[in-house]
Amino acid sequence: MALATALLPFPAMSAQASAPAEPADDTEPLVVERITPDALDEDATLRVSGEVVNTTSDSLHDVTVRMRYSRHPFADREAMDDFATGEGWQPDAPGPDDEITAELPPGTSQTYSLSVPAEDLDLGSYGVYPLVIEAVDGDGTVIGAQYTFLPYVGDGDDVPAVDIAWVWPLMAPPQRADDDTFLGDGLAATVTENGRLGRLLAAGAQTPLSFDPGDEDLVELLGLDADVPESPPEATAEETADTVPEPTASEQEDGGNDGDGADGDEEDDPQEGEEQAPSRSEGIPVTWAVDPGTLDDILRLAAEEHDVLTDPLAVPAESEPVRETAQANVAAQVWLREARGALALDNVVATPYASPDLAALLRNEMDGDAEASVEIGREAVELALGLSADDRFALPAQGLMDDAVHGLLAERGATRFLLSEDALPPQSWLRTTPTAQAPLPGGEASDEEAEEAMALVADEGIADALSMPTDTPGGTTLALRRFAAETAMIAGENAGGDRVVIASPDPLWNPSGEFADGVLAASEDLPWLSPERLEDIELPAADEREDTRASLNYPDRAAEAELGSTYLGLVEDVSRDVRMFNSILVEDSDPFRPALVRLESVHWREEEAMAGATRGLVMDKVDEGLAAVRIIPGEDVTLASRTGITGILVANDLEDEAVYVHLSVYSENAERLSIGEYDTHFEISPGAKTTVYVPLSARINGRTVVHASLHNSAGEPINSQDVQLPVNATGLGTQALLISGVGALILIAALAPRALRKWVVRRTRAAAEAEKKAGEADGPEAAEDSEGTEGTEDSRDAEVTEGSGDTTGATGTGTPDTPSPNDGEPDGTTTATGDAPSPRGEGA
Repeated sequence: MALATALLPFPAMSAQASAPAEPADDTEPLVVERITPDALDEDATLRVSGEVVNTTSDSLHDVTVRMRYSRHPFADREAMDDFATGEGWQPDAPGPDDEITAELPPGTSQTYSLSVPAEDLDLGSYGVYPLVIEAVDGDGTVIGAQYTFLPYVGDGDDVPAVDIAWVWPLMAPPQRADDDTFLGDGLAATVTENGRLGRLLAAGAQTPLSFDPGDEDLVELLGLDADVPESPPEATAEETADTVPEPTASEQEDGGNDGDGADGDEEDDPQEGEEQAPSRSEGIPVTWAVDPGTLDDILRLAAEEHDVLTDPLAVPAESEPVRETAQANVAAQVWLREARGALALDNVVATPYASPDLAALLRNEMDGDAEASVEIGREAVELALGLSADDRFALPAQGLMDDAVHGLLAERGATRFLLSEDALPPQSWLRTTPTAQAPLPGGEASDEEAEEAMALVADEGIADALSMPTDTPGGTTLALRRFAAETAMIAGENAGGDRVVIASPDPLWNPSGEFADGVLAASEDLPWLSPERLEDIELPAADEREDTRASLNYPDRAAEAELGSTYLGLVEDVSRDVRMFNSILVEDSDPFRPALVRLESVHWREEEAMAGATRGLVMDKVDEGLAAVRIIPGEDVTLASRTGITGILVANDLEDEAVYVHLSVYSENAERLSIGEYDTHFEISPGAKTTVYVPLSARINGRTVVHASLHNSAGEPINSQDVQLPVNATGLGTQALLISGVGALILIAALAPRALRKWVVRRTRAAAEAEKKAGEADGPEAAEDSEGTEGTEDSRDAEVTEGSGDTTGATGTGTPDTPSPNDGEPDGTTTATGDAPSPRGEGA
């Protein structure tokens, strides 16, 4: 058994074979991980490496990886496109192979390596050659194949060249409904270091960025804690310089000069006292293409607390989507910090806000929204980045525009239009790639000093190469080879004259970080490419231009794909409510305008369900804003007389906006109840309340309803609220007044005789006192007569009192200063008899 075991042949397994595992559904059986060099010359060695993966359920035996190529280059770019599909011309020249003798079980992989000196390939002159890497089993069955390209420069002495200008996108679909409501958390993921916008920012910056928040107060650093000004000022040179990364060692050594100013030309030197804007000193110049709507979304994400919908489409239309409150996003703050520094070194161009469907808006007579998208787009860039976008450049959606869109953008200062090849296709007879710049029909400048309008046409083949998938094994390598092949073919075309191509990826470009870094590095490393600034591209002189492009074209398919009139009509319904809301604001603001423009984005062309849900959310928010200005219903009003005043309480629950409204109050039955003059219009501060006092006048007793509502200055009701105030006019006030008057007369009639009697008694007593005093002065007899008279008068008073039957009144009219000789008798009795002499001998 030991001998048999020693003699039995065991397959030699590769040390790099992986453990059996179930391969993913999209796993390629043959992966090309590396091809070097990028540009093969006659002295170099071509090397290809990768791995073979058994994606079947059976073991593979005697697998061989081999190379096939052609000794003849592609004749044109169209032939190259056919070959890339695997269905075109198949090369038959054999190259090196690598035999894998071990068994390859299901789910396992085996590495391979191929190499061959360039001289053994027997290639001809400069050009792009087809290259096939394929794996076959022992029966000759192809397991997997990859079609790629082999750029060859020969001896490298006479390599053609073409200029390349980069447009680097930082864009995303609209992420919000109203300003505070995000449609999901997707944007938060894209601004991280490994997110799509994070990778694009880092690659385009071509300098190390820090995605670590650090110890800085990012809210204060970015100015997120300050109130947003209505018209943000442009950043000063000092403020911009604060956001620029520190110069590298190489930049310090060369004095910070950029590539264009290194020759020391006087015209490039700043004048004395003039600030010089920072610019890139190394790396490939890029033009950042931003969507102001995306920047605005990121700024809102970073600023403060906001709502995030878990899934706007997961609930029925009549239900509210689930909202979650999220705090200010730190990753968004870091992204903004790094973006302000990186983008300040290059030119920035911008689409209108949220990339609206301008052609559809103008076709449906929504010119106001189209114009607003340009203006608020400029403001959004300044707020987010602290710098202004280059207004000379226009980026119509998908690189297409009709005459109406052209006119709109030109009226707002655009002279350079970044377009696709569908908008300005090459002439049908042309077999080479025309230069990117082309005059626009009717774009001749009327002013001699004005810049002539021109189109900058992005190369479609390069855009397709940049859109190749790079998130799969080997995807980055194949995409880089395709990019190199496309540019090499363009450079090798015998087109005559200097040409420039524009590399403009899809707005939603999502490359791997390795690929994004790789294409920029290739722009400098590939011998046939020369980087160029987009803003430096100029039209050739009029007498040197070639008629290589057709006139401006707006394809039928583009018109068919536009946002429909039905959908835009629904957006107009929201816009009418927005205009109503704006009509009551004190400040000349339009807070819902960005939300409306976001509803008109081209991104909704293929997202009808999400567009409808977003429109509904915006409409609800506008209605909520209108309902926030309201009348607070009070209790029923009761009039205690024919007239009265009632107070109507009006509230402004808006936190950020003062409003100016008109109050309308009318009686349901003017014959019963009329309304007097009151303050019909007034201003209410944010979050405040005010009371309006309304005079009421009732003509007939009974119940009447008073209606109160709020309007704008044009008399239009701002919401559906109609407050009803029941008023009860009882008339009880007049009757009570009559009863009180009658009662007062009766009281006066009853008390008048008594008061008269008291007055007579006092007059009589006063006269008696006077006589008594006079008698005492004349002698005893006069005194006695006086006393007798006094007693007689007192007796008469007593008789009169007894006759009236008012003993209480008699007592009240006695002389309180005269003490009674009999303490047990009432004073009045004493006063009424008059027999007791005064102890002082006086009557008083």
